[in-house]
Amino acid sequence: MGYLACVEKLWDVDVHAASERDVCELVEQCTAQVDATVDRSQLVSSLAVAGAFSDVSMDYVTPRVQVLADKWITDLCSILNLNNLGSCEFNLICTDRVHPYFSEPSTKSQYKLMHSDAQPGLLMGEPKWKKRSQCVGAFMWALSRLDASVMSESVVFVLPVTLALVDDYEYRMQGLRASCLFVRNAEFARRSGTGSVLLSSIRACLVYRSDAPQPHKLLHTAFTAFVVVADAIQVDVQEWWALCDALVVNYGYVSDKIKELRVVCEQISIVCERLGVCVARYLRAFIGIVTHVLESGICVAELQHVAAEQVTALAKACPQRVCVYVPSVVAALARAWDSADKSSGADKLRDEIHRALASLRETDADAVSRAVRSLQTARPGHFDTW
Repeated sequence: MGYLACVEKLWDVDVHAASERDVCELVEQCTAQVDATVDRSQLVSSLAVAGAFSDVSMDYVTPRVQVLADKWITDLCSILNLNNLGSCEFNLICTDRVHPYFSEPSTKSQYKLMHSDAQPGLLMGEPKWKKRSQCVGAFMWALSRLDASVMSESVVFVLPVTLALVDDYEYRMQGLRASCLFVRNAEFARRSGTGSVLLSSIRACLVYRSDAPQPHKLLHTAFTAFVVVADAIQVDVQEWWALCDALVVNYGYVSDKIKELRVVCEQISIVCERLGVCVARYLRAFIGIVTHVLESGICVAELQHVAAEQVTALAKACPQRVCVYVPSVVAALARAWDSADKSSGADKLRDEIHRALASLRETDADAVSRAVRSLQTARPGHFDTW
């Protein structure tokens, strides 16, 4: 079996049914038979197949398969004299290995049966690309290695596939990552309006999904993608308020889930950096989130540490209004201080609580002093270092 035949055999493998051993054997065979005399376009096309088995974001790529595929890629790049992919190579990969699967409509005709009241219309069928997961892996690998400066020359291949992935529940994680890769050329994404199109799709992903395999990772990836794209295209304050709305809504879903709650908390400091004093619009809600985490019995020191960091961020972003909440925030910090004795990471948490108190003192030193004196009176010797 020649090199190209071996490549096509690997490409046609049902990756969800094949064993790791079978896939590894095929990858090794392809690597051993790399033929420098093959036409350059065919070598580039085979590079996409190698890349499809190198992207660990795909569930069928195991560490062992990735190592073997990376060796194959190294050999091919040496022959092709490639470091990053240019638009010609990327477009060729998409034409051969990606576009044929994404260009086919995912609907089929529905015909009215005799003596039936059903109306003719369209039924959604499973897209062709979902039956060939390798095409998604090839796309993700190629996009990650596409020279960002030539993104405009490949946008007709990148944008439709990225939007399709973002809108799909099963492959949403890949779509969100592809969105971040797309806006590496921030000027083009901003000038062409493509970044705004992506952001609109990402905004619909900012909702907790309990049925996802790893819901906290999906939620984190969605928030990260929103921030990356929003920063790249320099959105106005209304878009950041949309992110704040999403944080408040998601908190209602995840208030008793530690991993997801941490994801929500971590975004508060991010919006504080972007909004500054304008975060006052959501200050009451955000204070409610961080005090809940600091006081809650389900929370561990690591999560309470994150919440204390958000106190500092809020105090620096909106000192004019945070001072109003000093008594409740100091009380919540005291609860976290007490619980630190029962968990690992106590020293780190208490150091962060000291930093949070310092930031609160910059907003209203007298109010903090009164709150601390009240605690010290109630529990002598317990808050002396405050």
